[in-house]
Amino acid sequence: MIATLRHPGPAAARRRAFAACRATPVDLILPLAGTLAQSVALALAGFDGGWLEIADAPFASLDFVLPGEDASGAHAAWYAGPWRMGAAGRVVRLGLQAGRKDGAPWLHGHGAFEAPGWDGPGFGHILPLESRLSQPVRARGWGISGARLEVAMDAETRFPLFQPRALGGGDNALLLTLRPNQDLTEALEEAAAEAGIARGRIFGLGSLVRPKLEGQPRIDSLATEILLTGGRLDGGKARIGAEIVTIDRARHQGWLERGENGICITAEVLIVAG
Repeated sequence: MIATLRHPGPAAARRRAFAACRATPVDLILPLAGTLAQSVALALAGFDGGWLEIADAPFASLDFVLPGEDASGAHAAWYAGPWRMGAAGRVVRLGLQAGRKDGAPWLHGHGAFEAPGWDGPGFGHILPLESRLSQPVRARGWGISGARLEVAMDAETRFPLFQPRALGGGDNALLLTLRPNQDLTEALEEAAAEAGIARGRIFGLGSLVRPKLEGQPRIDSLATEILLTGGRLDGGKARIGAEIVTIDRARHQGWLERGENGICITAEVLIVAG
């Protein structure tokens, strides 16, 4: 059984949104720019968006936040931080969804970070406008055409969240967002079935409430940030690996246990068919 949160706004009747798209494998160099969001947008020029993964990359500034509680009560969960690694910061691994916010480049990224002598948290949600590269960096992943993630205010959670927008021309992938208080694995399977996808690779990120990994005790954290580290859809059934950070900075890694992982705020997923 999933753990759930009560959000401040009315729950939408439809618990998922998706758009068909075309995903093209890419191996890119992110150029230097004023922000990480701009570097990613320049590298993905010619695409409508993308899912990218970065490893072992130095940053000129590296700012991030962790999941946290909202003392004001305006949201079911919030952020803690920011933490600033500065010029010594380095991305160990980072997964990010690239899209648009108010017509400008935007991204949502979760990953692991390190710096010499750093004793703060080592995993979190990177800030795309405050962080920037110190040199051009290689990124691999998928360029997306025919759909794009665009930020819109969400009445249920009262967060500005990525939502998929269909642009036309998609044929081998699904760009998907999932709403709170449903099991991530089962909700993903239902969306894939509706879209007619039974086999594929799964990429993405999001947040969970008190998650449960296979063979491990339940993680007692009201909110967590997660990065999907491996996932497959076979015969309509998904198996999803994830790295997780909690409110108290603890890190966990493993396979999501089916039926036990309620989405906290959102999950943003790319399913590449085949």
